[in-house]
Amino acid sequence: MVETTEAQGIFKGAPVIVRGLQGAAEYNGCKGLVSAGPWDNGRYEVTVQPEAKADSGGYAKEPKVLALKPANFQLDLEALQEYVLQKRVEAARRSPPLQDLALVWTKGKGLSSKSLAWKEVQVPDLGQGEVLLCVEKFAFSHMALGYLMKGFTRTFGAYHNFYKRPEDNLYRSACWGHARVMESTHPKVAVGTRLYGLFPPSRYQVQAVGGTIPANKKKGEPALVELAMEEVPFNLRRFQEMQVLEDDVADRELEDWTIATKEIYTMAYYMDEQLLVDTGMINSVIISCASSKTALALAFCLRMREMRFVIGMTSQEHIDFVRSTDLYTEVYTYDEVESMANNHTVVYMDFRCDGELRQKITLRMGTNLMYNIVVGPAVFQKKNKDQVFEKRAREVIFDESSWRERRRMVAEVTKTGRNEKLGYSYKAFVERMRKYLKIKHIRTTEGIQEMYDRLYRNVAPPDEVYVCSLQKDDSSMDEIWKD
Repeated sequence: MVETTEAQGIFKGAPVIVRGLQGAAEYNGCKGLVSAGPWDNGRYEVTVQPEAKADSGGYAKEPKVLALKPANFQLDLEALQEYVLQKRVEAARRSPPLQDLALVWTKGKGLSSKSLAWKEVQVPDLGQGEVLLCVEKFAFSHMALGYLMKGFTRTFGAYHNFYKRPEDNLYRSACWGHARVMESTHPKVAVGTRLYGLFPPSRYQVQAVGGTIPANKKKGEPALVELAMEEVPFNLRRFQEMQVLEDDVADRELEDWTIATKEIYTMAYYMDEQLLVDTGMINSVIISCASSKTALALAFCLRMREMRFVIGMTSQEHIDFVRSTDLYTEVYTYDEVESMANNHTVVYMDFRCDGELRQKITLRMGTNLMYNIVVGPAVFQKKNKDQVFEKRAREVIFDESSWRERRRMVAEVTKTGRNEKLGYSYKAFVERMRKYLKIKHIRTTEGIQEMYDRLYRNVAPPDEVYVCSLQKDDSSMDEIWKD
């Protein structure tokens, strides 16, 4: 009987390595290809290329055809893997070519709408271990502006490196959104996989995959796809991890709320944790820019743990909106600092990042002001040189990445179920915000540019949330992926 058990997986063209020959031992270790077989006697025809030796003058020998038993060769797994990946790359070459449209910023022009530019280029073919992402939609808010601003600093320069541009005079950051894998040459990332994470404001993105993390059903943790991003430090690694989504989503509107508010609420939730840990059971907090989405989320978290006084400060134009949310116990304009009560210990959450306003609040509250916690763009401002009570009110800068590391070791977080509370409280926050905020969808370059200009000049209506897409036709995308 012919022995064929060791020939399983052998096919014509398979790369193999010769082994175990006794009569022609010089061919052991040579690499070759299966060119024919198996014959009636169970042997395969293997064409090998002997290695050139020094005594042959460095010239390669002629290919040799051997008739080998299955026991005398084995699959060359490294060559086979390279062969499969190469075939995947060839299969991923598309016709006609895809055109990408990307929003970028021009260096040297600041962050105003004058710095915006649109780049339309052909999407490159995939290399090994890469995916082509179709960016279905992304949310744009002051958080995205904050990412752009952070990229100008030495400490946070990596915020411009998430999806670097090849041009020296252009840069960009990223926005929270959804994307779908259109093409893949990575063995563990399937075509059609939907992802939630940080994506560039563009139509497509080709990105290398660094690795995958399977879902942990016991802990309720979803599967992750880690994208490879150069020059991104370890403390920002979470921005590389894309959450794998279930495709059967019943509420597409909830998806929009997720990409627009989930990160904002998480950051506000962490601010509340830092307040709880650093200030104990303090019962009064002042929040500037009270109409901003992050301030609303922080006020919600504070009221959720029964904070006695949550005082909002806003402009005259937004005061009616802020009061309508019923999240603040009191609401003042920036001109009414002298009208605020100063008979109890208080913490000031500085979202406005206005040194003059901080000084006025410090003077008004005096020694009852425990902290000035600076959030957002204030990390780029110099301290007010004319501050009267220097060192009296401690200034603390809230850094989300640092707090994420610190909270793992804080008893007030690890032993009180804060992680579980984050999940279900976010759902309650979205339900409440649906009463006061409305999602505005933008699908044109002109509309995105106009929206950006309003956000930059801080004249956007406080009750609007922006979800954008650069796809040519969203309905056609739904049809493509219906199956």
